[in-house]
Amino acid sequence: MKKGRELMIKIAGTLGLPAAMYIIMMILCFANGKTYFGSLAMWRSIIVNIAVSVSCAMGIGLQFKSGRFDFSGGSIMLVAAIVAGNAAKNHDGNLVLFGVLCIGVCVILSIGVALVYVYGRLPIMISTIGMALLYESITPLIFGGGGINLVGNMSLKKFSVYPGVLFPFLGSVAVYAVFSYLSKTGKQSVLLANNQGAAVNIGINETKNVIISYVYSGLIFGFATMIYASTAIHNASYTSLSTAGELFSNILPVFVGLYIGVFCGDTIGIIMGSISICLMTYGLQAILKAELGSAVSTAMMGIFVLLVNLAAGQSGNIKKIFAKMFAVHKKSRAA
Repeated sequence: MKKGRELMIKIAGTLGLPAAMYIIMMILCFANGKTYFGSLAMWRSIIVNIAVSVSCAMGIGLQFKSGRFDFSGGSIMLVAAIVAGNAAKNHDGNLVLFGVLCIGVCVILSIGVALVYVYGRLPIMISTIGMALLYESITPLIFGGGGINLVGNMSLKKFSVYPGVLFPFLGSVAVYAVFSYLSKTGKQSVLLANNQGAAVNIGINETKNVIISYVYSGLIFGFATMIYASTAIHNASYTSLSTAGELFSNILPVFVGLYIGVFCGDTIGIIMGSISICLMTYGLQAILKAELGSAVSTAMMGIFVLLVNLAAGQSGNIKKIFAKMFAVHKKSRAA
């Protein structure tokens, strides 16, 4: 009986937020005549947004849970998208070459960030911002500074439309899950994040751990780039740290996923968080004008983060309130 109750609590905690967001957005959309919300066509459209959000969030989250706040992921993805996209276009839209280059370039550039961090002995924020600026400075120099445009290239868009988008989506989830639950590096990363001194004292090689963890995040960013490269026109970066802002628009699922992860683990938690946020964004943009919908969804995300953090910070008091309520209810029934 107790195990059954715990299982129901975990299921409710895992599915509660996306289910509530789906119902709320459906009511709002139907009230405004947008009856296509919830249709198969909607899900085929939104799965691309969910896949990009999940893969980017997992790339950020892998380093975040290891105690590192990395700003270089967006620039890595942009360089990889330009290199892989243009090279594949020059080889008659070779999809295999495109996928291999996306992953390969992201892994190599991620290792570059790790090497600067561990051997430069600089704080992680300075290291990653410096490498982001370096990688952004490369983008105007490669392939004539033209960026990449794969929007009309149907052979290379297969990773950003259903069902092809499921391949990079599942790939990024698999890499994150292996790192978190199966790999020795992932378990050591948690120890280093919680108490670096103690972890090093028990024999964990921090340098090796950092480099291997960046290989994992590079793989995830590689899968994310497969989708990201062909979803829009990507110009070379002429504004400092413009890629950081683009990447970190997907950080909210990390925060939400860590809270939902109490019920189901952070891998599923990030997926549930991404689904919730993508449903909210899609619904608001359907109800309002595109620009206004984006602005309102951004504001709603900020409020949502505030409420989630307040709930997390006051979780002890909330539990006490519910405990008192249930105690009063039991007394009244006994009377």
